[in-house]
Amino acid sequence: MDKQVASEIILENLSFYEWMNIENILISIDPVDLVLIDEISLDDLKDLLDSLVKEGRLRAKELDGELKYKRVQKKTLKSKLLRFLK
Repeated sequence: MDKQVASEIILENLSFYEWMNIENILISIDPVDLVLIDEISLDDLKDLLDSLVKEGRLRAKELDGELKYKRVQKKTLKSKLLRFLK
């Protein structure tokens, strides 16, 4: 399994607003996409999430004794201008 494809599928399903644990991430993945990443073990998934945190694409936080993840929403100049004009 290509890790790039797996990371894109995971990022697609992570929320910008809600902290999600690994179980919630797996539940939120579309069954069609889940077939594509079926070969990934839990350890590989944790490594993939850690690498996305290091890249700055995810944020990790320990809540209720377990790690939870949330997507990082990067502010662009366009989004700042649109917010200013509203």
